[in-house]
Amino acid sequence: MTILKYFPEKIEKIIATEVLDKMDRLEEIRLRALRPIILKMNDCEKIIKYTVTTEDILGCMQYICENSIYSYQNQIASRFCYCKRRS
Repeated sequence: MTILKYFPEKIEKIIATEVLDKMDRLEEIRLRALRPIILKMNDCEKIIKYTVTTEDILGCMQYICENSIYSYQNQIASRFCYCKRRS
């Protein structure tokens, strides 16, 4: 399973290009509207010069929550979402 399946195609490609063979070192992906993407690796943070749109975030939320925001409301309120394994 790759975490990149939870992102819209555009962001998936950007992240895949940036981390390439370092996917095992990726710890956190930060998306905030109107801000750049931040990738937290074991030893550093990488800022990607792509401005995240509201549509990008909504697309991610649809994938992560499987179109059921209600079932994930506690995680969303804590500003973290944990993904189920997706085949």
